[in-house]
Amino acid sequence: MINSISVTRLLSTFFLGLVFTLLAGCSSGGSTDTSNTASGAGSVALLLTDAPSDIFEEINITVIKAELMSDNGRVTIFQGEDTFNLLDLTDARIFAIREGVAGGTYNKIRLTLKDNGIELVDYNDTDDPSDDAVYYPKLPGNNKLDLNPRGSFEVVAGTTLVILIDMDANKSIHIVKKGKKDEYNFRPVVFIDIVTDAFIERFVKLHGDIYAINSADESFKLCNTDIPVQTGEDVMKTGSRGCVRVETDQTTAIFDINGMPAAFSNLVEGEPATVFGHLQYDKYSDHDSDDDRELRDLVLKAALIELGPESSFQKLNGTATSAVDVNNQFTMDVDPGQGLITPLNLNVQIQDGTLLTNREGSTVDINDIVTGKLVSVRGVLDVNRDTLFASVIVVDTDSSTRLTGTVGANPDNSCGFTLMTATGDRGIHTDSNTNAYLVVNGISKPIDVSELSTGQQADVYGNANVNGCFDAHTIIAY
Repeated sequence: MINSISVTRLLSTFFLGLVFTLLAGCSSGGSTDTSNTASGAGSVALLLTDAPSDIFEEINITVIKAELMSDNGRVTIFQGEDTFNLLDLTDARIFAIREGVAGGTYNKIRLTLKDNGIELVDYNDTDDPSDDAVYYPKLPGNNKLDLNPRGSFEVVAGTTLVILIDMDANKSIHIVKKGKKDEYNFRPVVFIDIVTDAFIERFVKLHGDIYAINSADESFKLCNTDIPVQTGEDVMKTGSRGCVRVETDQTTAIFDINGMPAAFSNLVEGEPATVFGHLQYDKYSDHDSDDDRELRDLVLKAALIELGPESSFQKLNGTATSAVDVNNQFTMDVDPGQGLITPLNLNVQIQDGTLLTNREGSTVDINDIVTGKLVSVRGVLDVNRDTLFASVIVVDTDSSTRLTGTVGANPDNSCGFTLMTATGDRGIHTDSNTNAYLVVNGISKPIDVSELSTGQQADVYGNANVNGCFDAHTIIAY
């Protein structure tokens, strides 16, 4: 059950991301109006991502519609009903593709969720699901989440536009005291970036079958993927194999079905595989007139390939109980509710090629794994040796804290602006990397720090500096 300690941990800014990446060309598809100026046919792909949570074991979101908004109307990217647990995704995953999108200028993204469209699940120490605590935070604006980037964005004919949307659920879930009871409201805190070169912020994960192996350049096509493709507002594309071109190099790690290091020569035509990599623009996209790929102008640059059925590898969340030893092993306590009998302390074996990242997708060192760190480990479990042979390890390296209070003098004469908290005034220092957001009536929009007004309530996330200032990386005013 959630107690006062776990509520504090909920707001400790261990990031949970929801990423929808829109890979857009253009055309006349849409739901309300498609009278923008560009012409031609393009696609929109939705990708999802997250990072482990330190309190909730499941955060289930049900999306029934995703739209691009413009002054001339809107274009529906996805319509249907899809429920997914964000905490199953420590990487980006292609959620849907929509072909035929109107080119032109857009200024907003709208997501519509089902009633009770966000479900928060807190496992108890038992492995009985009926003992779990389940919460449904109040959703704003008739379940519609309007996401506003900094300025408009352009969809150009014949090109691919990538929009990165990070929804920080830990900061978005607002706890309201109702007597002795806590209620949860959802105020969307969203980070939006226009990606102009390649989707390198997160690994994209894609599962399918291996075809068209090219031993000369060590590339192949990953086909029969689970990418759903729509050609209209509620029309699924028939005959799609969901193929994506995959390129490897000398840095690509490959693991066999037993979780042991392998080589490109171990790839077999028609056999299943899971690929983690970065989407990049394919300079050779026009070389194949019979190209059956869904993402024709993009290529997946593989960092990791897992051979075999997707079920061969499993992801376990837990807490490190040791540092990494001379044998490249550490131990972890496995969280309950993951299909294993707990309490359980496992050995984790780091191998040649194991990906070590933090929740933002940046590479970390084995020295970042220390006792008490939250970790998410993907690999193959050897039950006879109680050892998890790791292919991917995600480590929580965030040490930021939260201040809550009322905006005072802005600017002040010391750090930047003053935040009046329950324990006294704090000087808040900001710089060009500080993100500030205003959340009103369920709509969040980015603002400049100078727009913070005296008397506004605000949550400030960052770290205390030895000079007495509090260095802020995120400010949420409401």
